[in-house]
Amino acid sequence: MANVGVVVRVWPLSKREIKEGGKIIVEIDDKVAKIRNIKVDSRPDSFGDSQEKVVAFSFDYCYWSVNPEDPQYASQDVLFRK
Repeated sequence: MANVGVVVRVWPLSKREIKEGGKIIVEIDDKVAKIRNIKVDSRPDSFGDSQEKVVAFSFDYCYWSVNPEDPQYASQDVLFRK
């Protein structure tokens, strides 16, 4: 049986996403990608709401490729070498 690794990579927003007011809603913490539900964040009172504000997903590898100035930044070269 073959081993399969699951990888996630967070990219910068596209020009279209920026133009439409898009926001990055993903955070990377080691091998965990945390996704923030901005619809829940915008509600003044989410009391009793069954939706989580942040949902975490575990992966074999998580890479942050949004901002080259960020210490967590993973270039294409970094990914290729792994």
